This record gives sequence, structure tokens and C-alpha cells, in this order.
Amino acid sequence: MLNPVVMKSDLLFSLRDTLRSETFVEVVTPTLRRVDLGPGRRVPVDLDGGRFLRAMIGPALRVNMEHHRRVFEIGPCFRPEKPDELHAPEFQMLDLYAADEDFEFLFALAERLVAPHIRYAPQRVSVAGHIRDLFGIDLCREPLGDLPARMSAYLNLSADVPFEAVLGQFVERELETQSTGAALFLTEYPVGGDEPCARLAPGTAAVLNRFELVVDGIEVVHGYEDEPDGDAFVERARAVGLYDDEQALAWKAIGAGRVPAGSVGLGIGIERLCMAASGLKDITVFQQSPRF
Repeated sequence: MLNPVVMKSDLLFSLRDTLRSETFVEVVTPTLRRVDLGPGRRVPVDLDGGRFLRAMIGPALRVNMEHHRRVFEIGPCFRPEKPDELHAPEFQMLDLYAADEDFEFLFALAERLVAPHIRYAPQRVSVAGHIRDLFGIDLCREPLGDLPARMSAYLNLSADVPFEAVLGQFVERELETQSTGAALFLTEYPVGGDEPCARLAPGTAAVLNRFELVVDGIEVVHGYEDEPDGDAFVERARAVGLYDDEQALAWKAIGAGRVPAGSVGLGIGIERLCMAASGLKDITVFQQSPRF
């Protein structure tokens, strides 16, 4: 009989053990942040200074590479979205950064961390390849062009819907649905999505070194190679409203030479991984304490 408390404990032990064997050091970053990312992105708390609870660990964790080249954190995150079986207002994330590593290193590390806990052998699926087959646009060789408009029309969406939202719906409908009874690493995302941190894949026109792992329709892992070009990163992040004081803090440290520009980052939803491991599509099963 499944004991969710024991399963989660064993899974956390395994993740930490694997990362320690890879010379990662566990660190802790502040839960309270000063940056508001806009409506529905972060939960405010009633403290002096109008602070917010973190919705991810990213930039504050990245600057810790000043102290060690490989760092990770397992900590609480908060989102103000309405809870359901797949979403919770409070959950745990594992986030990590490694300096001077490439996309293939990160991909292999993600497999070592996750594969022992899921029931399916992960397969790779190219988002850019699916776009090429469907729309005839090869993003490895050509820019987005009229893809946003064509994709909006394909999904029967208004032309006013931002491309990052259109792309999210496209991936969900066209590719995430293929993960039923399977584990899919979705790779080769186009530029213009909601992950401006990712590096433009060398030699391509509009493909990012980014992936997500979807298991039985549940997103469990996301990872990317960091964009080392500060100007390119800021331009893409501002285009989707994701350049904030925390990102600026990280780039200030990079510009000063304290933090390497070349790095890779990975995030794993702990309760989501438990769900993928057990086959239970109910996140509340893996939240041990009662909600007061």
C-alpha cells in the first residue's frame, strides 16, 4: 500500500544523494522577495515593504554560484492560482544551477534524477520539429516570421493574444496530450515563449536550448541552458514582461565577474514528481500537513 509520506521522503533523499554525488552543494535563498511580477504571479505578504512570497527560486539561487559552481535548493514556492488536483498554492521545488556546463549535460542530469522514479522510459519530442511538420517553418534556419499569426489562427485564438500564451496552448494541445501513458522530454522550443532565460541554440535562427518533461500529462521538470548574452537576455525577458529586479541583480553579479554567464538551470516539482512516480493525479496526497 502506498505511503505518500514515505514515498516523498525517499524521493527527496534520492534527489539529494544524486546531486551530492555530482558535487552539488545545497543552499537556501530567501522566501520573501521584493519583486512583484504582476497580477496572479506572486502572493503578497503583510510585512513592511510590501514583500511577496517567491513563485520560483531562479535568480536568487543563480547568484550563489559566486560561492560554488554547482548549487541546488529544495524549498517552498507559492502561487496565487486557484488550487485543483494538479495545482497547489504552496508546493516544493528543486532548483539547481551548474556553471560552465552545456545543454546535453543538463539533459543527462535530468534523466539521472528523474528516470529512477517514473514508470516510463523518457522519449524526446522536438517542438520545433512539430512546428516544421505542421506549418512548414524550419526554426533552425529561419525566424518566427508569421508563425505567431498562423498558430493563433490554427488554435482559433484572437490575434491580440500574446505569442507566449499562444505557444503555451499549442504545446499543451498538440504535444502534452501525447504523454498519456508515456514520459516525453519536449525539446527545441521556439523563441518568444515564457522562458527568456534560455540560450538561443548555436547555429539556429529561433530555437532555444530548453526542455520540459511531461509525464501522463503532468509537467514535472523544466530545464534550460542560460543565455550568456546579457543584451539578448534582457531584450527577450522584457518582451514577455519577465525582466525584474532579481534578474537585474543576477546580471549585475555576472557583469562584475562574480557569477559565470555560462550555466545551466533545472527545476523539478517535488509533488509533481511524486504524482508521476505513483500514478496519482492528486497533488494534495503528497502535502502531509493539514491546511489550516
